[in-house]
Amino acid sequence: MQKMLERLFTISLVLSLTLAFLMILLQMIGLVIGDGQLMVQASEWLTQPTIILAAVFSGIAFILGYFPKYRESKG
Repeated sequence: MQKMLERLFTISLVLSLTLAFLMILLQMIGLVIGDGQLMVQASEWLTQPTIILAAVFSGIAFILGYFPKYRESKG
């Protein structure tokens, strides 16, 4: 279970960061070429999937915090 959650965490984190980077890149390209529609479309297409993936990896990180390997040691 822990290994599966770690893999899902990694996959969702990488996908979320990739989509966020792609959105910013497309908006920068739209800014450089003067295409406001590209900037708006990039935001409309990629914002929701990026946020959903961020919520997924945040939830998984929260769950992983209950595994002994991830608990803080006191002392």
